[in-house]
Amino acid sequence: MNMLDMLPTGRFVGLLGIGLVLLIAYACSKHRNRIAFDVVAKGLVVQGLLAYFILCTETGSWVFAEMAAGFQKIYQFADQGASFVFGGLSNPTGPWGFIFGVKVVSGIIFFGALMSLLFHLGIVQKVVNVLAFVMRPLLGTSGPETLCAAANSMLGQTEAPLLIKNYLKDMTESEILVVMVSGMATLSGAILAVYGSLGVPMHHLLASSMMAIPGSILISKILLPETEKTMAEVVASDMKPETKNILDAISSGTIDGMSLAANVAAMLISFISIIALVNYLLGTITGMIFGCPVTLGVVFGKVFAVVAYAIGIPVAEIESAGSLLGTKLVVNEFVAYVDMVKSGLTDRSQIIMTYALCGFSNFSCIGIQIGGIGALVPSKRALLSRLGLLALLGGTLTNLLCAAIAGLFV
Repeated sequence: MNMLDMLPTGRFVGLLGIGLVLLIAYACSKHRNRIAFDVVAKGLVVQGLLAYFILCTETGSWVFAEMAAGFQKIYQFADQGASFVFGGLSNPTGPWGFIFGVKVVSGIIFFGALMSLLFHLGIVQKVVNVLAFVMRPLLGTSGPETLCAAANSMLGQTEAPLLIKNYLKDMTESEILVVMVSGMATLSGAILAVYGSLGVPMHHLLASSMMAIPGSILISKILLPETEKTMAEVVASDMKPETKNILDAISSGTIDGMSLAANVAAMLISFISIIALVNYLLGTITGMIFGCPVTLGVVFGKVFAVVAYAIGIPVAEIESAGSLLGTKLVVNEFVAYVDMVKSGLTDRSQIIMTYALCGFSNFSCIGIQIGGIGALVPSKRALLSRLGLLALLGGTLTNLLCAAIAGLFV
């Protein structure tokens, strides 16, 4: 009998995954003696309740589906400007498919203008105050970091920081990590719709995106606990806009969005190119030594087979699932989802993997965040670079935590 066949199976194997994720986060923590374990416990409870509400109740399913539809409507407004400038290239149903430089970059510019307008009108400040009032007693997080974590679940890692760009320069290292991890651990509303069209279960994509909000906060606060004075006491309404009027706000936001989009595109090109170079060199060297080329995806796939089992994937499918996790980390989640749909995994395994892959956490996104957030707050660029790998780890652990928890309910 195969030793693997002797491993326990069933829904509650996911408890092992939860424990493994928390153990890894604890082992990699920068200040273990400063971890607020009550915050971690509360975050897990909130995540579990969210999972139950979204996955096990009709009300939860309806509420979050309506929220997604609202964000999709906003993205459609961005498409209007993109279609005027780029014509048919902005339509992803054409033979050219989804063009990142058209769809995503146009969205960043539009959101730059929109968020600048909302900040000028005082709307962003009010949302920050509400979130601070609700979340501070529960998780002890400040309004700006909580707002960004929540916004990342629908707006994406490049648009969400625009909401709090006026706060970024005064945020602590721990707060900046929450901004980065929540960006890595989530997908934008528009991207969710794209993956839904590929055949990935939309209901579970939405659930994962919502569960990642408390998940990214609790993982961040384990990896880098707060050691500085936070912005928890900041009253958002006291933050006054520098723009003089509505037109000035829109113009200023558009310029910021354009700068952000250019940085994102440049970083994405360089990081993906470097990863391709590393894969070529690794494949060439291993091919000469072992007679069979090995890529980063293959290496991480083998490593993640153990993780796949821990989050609830049956033993017979852990290598296939591990390969998907490796692909997501080394390349991106788009390729991983395309492979998942064609992988032949059982329905339950596909559901669990939907959660595990539902985030931007891959190596190229370190460059996106350094370029994107760094464009908004140049004084933090060195810190962003230093926290890049830690944020990647945090985003990956958050996705795995969501998958393990979801596996308990499906």
